[in-house]
Amino acid sequence: MARKRESKVDTTLARTVSRRQMLEGLSALAAVTACGSNSDAGTPGGSAGSAGSGAAGAANVGGSPGAAGTPGSAGVPGNAGTPGTAGTPGSAGAGATAGGAETPAGGAPGSAGAAGSSAAGASSAGAAGGSSGGMLSAPPWKDVPVADSTDSTSPKPLACNVVTKTDAAGQGPFFIHELEKTDDISFYRQDIRGQYKPDAEKGIDMELYVRLIDKTKSDAACGMIVPVPDIDVYIWHTDGQGYYSGFGMKGGADEQKPDAAYNGTPGSNNLENTDRFCRGIQVTDANGVAAFLSVFPGWYNGRDLHIHIVCFKKGSMAHGRVNYSKSNEKAWIFTTQFYFDPAFSKSIHESAEPYLRRTKLSAYADAMAANEAGNSGRHATATKVGNKVIAQIQMVVDPT
Repeated sequence: MARKRESKVDTTLARTVSRRQMLEGLSALAAVTACGSNSDAGTPGGSAGSAGSGAAGAANVGGSPGAAGTPGSAGVPGNAGTPGTAGTPGSAGAGATAGGAETPAGGAPGSAGAAGSSAAGASSAGAAGGSSGGMLSAPPWKDVPVADSTDSTSPKPLACNVVTKTDAAGQGPFFIHELEKTDDISFYRQDIRGQYKPDAEKGIDMELYVRLIDKTKSDAACGMIVPVPDIDVYIWHTDGQGYYSGFGMKGGADEQKPDAAYNGTPGSNNLENTDRFCRGIQVTDANGVAAFLSVFPGWYNGRDLHIHIVCFKKGSMAHGRVNYSKSNEKAWIFTTQFYFDPAFSKSIHESAEPYLRRTKLSAYADAMAANEAGNSGRHATATKVGNKVIAQIQMVVDPT
């Protein structure tokens, strides 16, 4: 299908002062929201994590305690929650659950202000599943193929020592690095739900689990799969109505219009609003899993429904409005986009608002097709459990 793809990015290097550089030497991370814009701060959901003696602890809500962690810094605020209690001693700086439902509480930031690291203190779903940290626990992975899923009825087997295909649309224009804006919220949060229009329906909640597999240590037959821990996994996608957070001025000439054919406006340099819904970072745990609580994506006219992923080793730096690669950031390891099987996407979009009203638009059928030229071929394995989508996907990366 012919369409304007979101692959054109201004590669002019912007001179930036990173938040990591500004925050080095500080003992606490400024309070940030758990979800939505940075003007939507709630009551702090927990006090600082308690002292330990090992590696930096993760926010550990609902999971079993991991190894002892370093002293927790200021807790991440909950979303309209009441103050929680102090973290349990020696449990990786675990924070308390916030008063608001399913909202991350105070966990221990890692070095340089990176909150919510999940390398320790993650909950475990057993050998067949995998831990994910925070408040979510990954289902088993035995039915989640490492495969080209373009044909969902008979996916083409791929070796587990071949890096997952990069989508032809690449990074796209709407990526934001954690350190790009000095006055921004932190993206290290598991709950990334929200929407562009405050009065819009919230859509269907989605638990998204991304598992990274080490190309250099796994065998071709997938008999031995080695996970990749301690990797920053960035996820971003549109809300239920097809809006990205952060780009275009609300009410301005470059405001997003997801119902109209995308013509390149807003573009990469139109980073003009402070919304941060449906984008965040989680750190892969010992089982290579990063977990997010989001909403099932909407779509905009010009692209199939998709989710973006970029992965960095710890310590990556911001370089302005660029397409990240090894050539400009040594910590970069992986970029692609992934999709859903069309029948599943339609089953969600035809069952609830705000998706349902947009099914009447002429571009709807094409947006559900997941057949763009040069696409990654990766479809998340997804099911609907109650009123929530559970989605899993495995990616083979080269972390060297």
